[in-house]
Amino acid sequence: MCERICEQRRRDGLHGLAIQYGPVGDVGVFEGSDQMLQFASFRKQRINSCCDVLDKLLTIKQPIVTSYVKVDQTKGESGGRQKRMIKELWRALGIDPDNTPNNLTLGEIGIESMFAVELQQELEREWNMKVTLNQVKSITIGMLKDYEAGRIGEIKKHLDDVKRARANLLKMKFLISTETHTRLNSVQKGVPVYILPPIEVNFAGMEELAQKINRPVIGLNWTREVSQLTSLKEVSEYYVKLLKRLEPKGPYDVLGYFDGAIICSKLLRKQMVAKAVIVDVINDSRFREDCHSDDDLLEMLLLFMSKEIPGSFKEKIQREIKKEPDMKAKVKFIINEIVDFAGKGLVATDMEEMFHIMIARIRMLSEYRLNKRKKFSNRLKLAIAKKWAKKTGKLVFIKPFRFDSVEDIEGFMDMSRDMYFLPANDDNNENILLEPIDNGTQYDMAATIITDKIVDAFK
Repeated sequence: MCERICEQRRRDGLHGLAIQYGPVGDVGVFEGSDQMLQFASFRKQRINSCCDVLDKLLTIKQPIVTSYVKVDQTKGESGGRQKRMIKELWRALGIDPDNTPNNLTLGEIGIESMFAVELQQELEREWNMKVTLNQVKSITIGMLKDYEAGRIGEIKKHLDDVKRARANLLKMKFLISTETHTRLNSVQKGVPVYILPPIEVNFAGMEELAQKINRPVIGLNWTREVSQLTSLKEVSEYYVKLLKRLEPKGPYDVLGYFDGAIICSKLLRKQMVAKAVIVDVINDSRFREDCHSDDDLLEMLLLFMSKEIPGSFKEKIQREIKKEPDMKAKVKFIINEIVDFAGKGLVATDMEEMFHIMIARIRMLSEYRLNKRKKFSNRLKLAIAKKWAKKTGKLVFIKPFRFDSVEDIEGFMDMSRDMYFLPANDDNNENILLEPIDNGTQYDMAATIITDKIVDAFK
């Protein structure tokens, strides 16, 4: 307020001067103590120095001026400025880095704003890039240990991941559509491709993919009407009816993953589509239990959000939500953390409702699979083979996973077939094309290697 008054007085031709002094050593909170300044890039200014510079400052025409004593950064320990700064940070935080878990973040420990600003400025000088205080608070103890030892790569990678994740989050609009479908590109000619609703509920993560497909691409939205349905069978029937209304004569192709992949295979068996492309992002081990705890469901939700948030941030959320009493409170906590992480500009109007929809869809798919597995016998396998032996369209089955994490790739792909109740490999069904992809981020549908394979399938 004082600064604005001084600026206005200067514009009016009157005198006005606001002096912003740094820490003053002889009075106030800094008198007789250096503890709060151990990590700062400035030192206490004596009161006589403040008075000496006052005469000079009064002659300056600018309405706002600053006076402080800056530390000589060329002096310090032999390890350089980085090592000195991190050692002072350990003292300021009051922790022993050797006995502190590497995955704890500065925000969890409770870094003072002054120290956070100093680290922020140091990192900005180091890489000539903008670093926010929230990004500083997301840095872990392990990253700081590496930084102290001269290994700056981990912090740099983390800050790049945070920047990229924040940009991805800001692209997403957490709004539930009121329309049944949305056109995702401007192509008018060709056989249309319909995309079943992503687990994230909106199509923000698929916009780039849609632009690469040289055919009309339409997204089938998950609306509040669909949210009233209580089983995957009912959801499947809803989209079957919707597609019959949108494309009564055909032809058209479909793309889906997670629960959408189940619906795609049903559309093929009903001979409604010429080609279905499904991407298997399901980890089979997560759907073998008879029930899922709240923590299991939330872990899967965070897995699907993992491309939008860095690993250290996700791990922090997983530690903290255990303190919350119930599912509603845990979801609320996750939302608050993501909103705080993304900062201004995030459209989060329906985020809480969308997260509960995601959890409901995970639960529905799990229940559907468990019910099917109870009936999954040799007789059912034979019935599946007969159904697929009839005239059906083409199924392209894309399975991303790390090849070096699997001993028997062929056996692993057979397990994936079972996930979607597809005929076995020895049934020699020529309408099914398996496409294993060596990729570590199986949950990221926007990964280039996955999108390229999808685009090739629709050429």
